[in-house]
Amino acid sequence: MLPTHLFLPSVRRFLAQCGLLLVCWGAGMAGAATPVEQPRGVDTSHHNMAVDWAALRASGVHFVFIKATDGLDYLDPAFADSFRAAKQAGLLRGGYHFYETNDDGAAQAAWFIRNVELQPGDMPPVVDIERIKAPVDGDLHTQFAAFLAALEAHYGRPAIIYTGPNFWNHAMRQHFPGRPLWVAQYGVSAPTVPEGWSTWTLWQYTETWLTPGVQAPIDGNVFNGDAASLRSLLLPAVAK
Repeated sequence: MLPTHLFLPSVRRFLAQCGLLLVCWGAGMAGAATPVEQPRGVDTSHHNMAVDWAALRASGVHFVFIKATDGLDYLDPAFADSFRAAKQAGLLRGGYHFYETNDDGAAQAAWFIRNVELQPGDMPPVVDIERIKAPVDGDLHTQFAAFLAALEAHYGRPAIIYTGPNFWNHAMRQHFPGRPLWVAQYGVSAPTVPEGWSTWTLWQYTETWLTPGVQAPIDGNVFNGDAASLRSLLLPAVAK
């Protein structure tokens, strides 16, 4: 045991160091805690089985995006049931399309529109573009622009673009400004905004979120604003 005159300063130094660590840890957690303080949401597909939508809503989740379509002919088998159940539970809901670069852009939009009937109060349509699949059908940017134009003409609102900063800065860059950004990036206190945007609207900050209503880890998302701002995104009416 240390003599008292040596022990006390050592304790003070130890506590001071602990305090500094706690301050630093708290500062780091402040950034990490941001997703908890803002409207939270999840995104699902048929891989997320046995979702208790009511429990999910009761846990504080505000919104959900549900995979609808992929490419030219894939319809997620869980979409219709999940889309209906999410609304019944009081969740703000949206559908998303996984964009395949080797398929025609306008035809992909037509497939999504055929299968996803968004209603007033739903979230705008989402397109997930995160990889290049060869061979690319025509010019990548022209095809993607045709996809966006068809979706936006039908639903009457800009589509939300889901992507990652590395992919977007490498393959797409700033060609499609003016659409809401849903950025996927994990393990950071704030997401990197890809070229072409000044800020993000949605952030998928984890793929391992455990929350009441799900039996396995799920993607966790946060909206960059308050609940009123989130509602301002919703569709007022479906364009005909």
